[in-house]
Amino acid sequence: MLLVGLFAQERTTMSPHLFKSARPHGYMAEVPRPRTAVSVPSSCDVLALVLGRRFAVEYQPIVDLHTGETVGHEALSRFFDAQDRPVSPDAVFARLHDDPSLLLYVEAETKRFQIENAPDGPLHLNVDPDSFHAGRNGSGNGLLDVIQARAQPVVVEVIETMCFADARYGRELVRALRERSMTVALDDVGAPDALLSLETLKYADVLKLDASWLRRVSDPRERAILEALLGLARRLGARTILEGVETEAHLELATALGVDAVQGFLFRGRFQTRDA
Repeated sequence: MLLVGLFAQERTTMSPHLFKSARPHGYMAEVPRPRTAVSVPSSCDVLALVLGRRFAVEYQPIVDLHTGETVGHEALSRFFDAQDRPVSPDAVFARLHDDPSLLLYVEAETKRFQIENAPDGPLHLNVDPDSFHAGRNGSGNGLLDVIQARAQPVVVEVIETMCFADARYGRELVRALRERSMTVALDDVGAPDALLSLETLKYADVLKLDASWLRRVSDPRERAILEALLGLARRLGARTILEGVETEAHLELATALGVDAVQGFLFRGRFQTRDA
């Protein structure tokens, strides 16, 4: 299997000053509470925090680079211990991968909450291929049923794995999404050490460029690959989103690259949070 980790697109954009005055629609943005992170939880800890409703969702805006408008939100899970200290989502899901049934339960519960509290407009939801595999029930899939129940548009962000053995689940997830006519986004494209099959790439509607491109693009060879893949995205008809945009310099680089949209802490004034 031939694997790649890069892509993108080229287009003309408007001035970055548009982003300074644009405001979100719907919910008022909430400033995240300062908290001190805690260590990796056990499986029992994870179950307790979900049963105790000690989780939240952060909606990060996806901003159109041409108009400066918010054109969707990505829902990101947040977890807290009994003392209201944040628990790393990466640590939670790393633990959950040791227990597929618990992984499916947590994914279903958090996805329901994210859908119920989402702002209007397209909603990007992350789906781990292992969660999809755990949700299989004959020819159906309970997790995808939960996601597809949303009345407004949903974009499923497929989290690519870092090993060949698990890449099959990613391909199967993309095929299942296409069969349901659901919009597919490939997440973290170009992330160091991540694997991405050409089979999943050709079926993607949205390509999300990993934030690492912002520091790597100064290398002439890296930039050449990125620009070539931007052209590939354009030919495939896929929209591109650059993640990790934190400064005006990042925004200017995104404009020069010609991506369709951006996402990151530069727009934290538009972030929206909801506690369970």
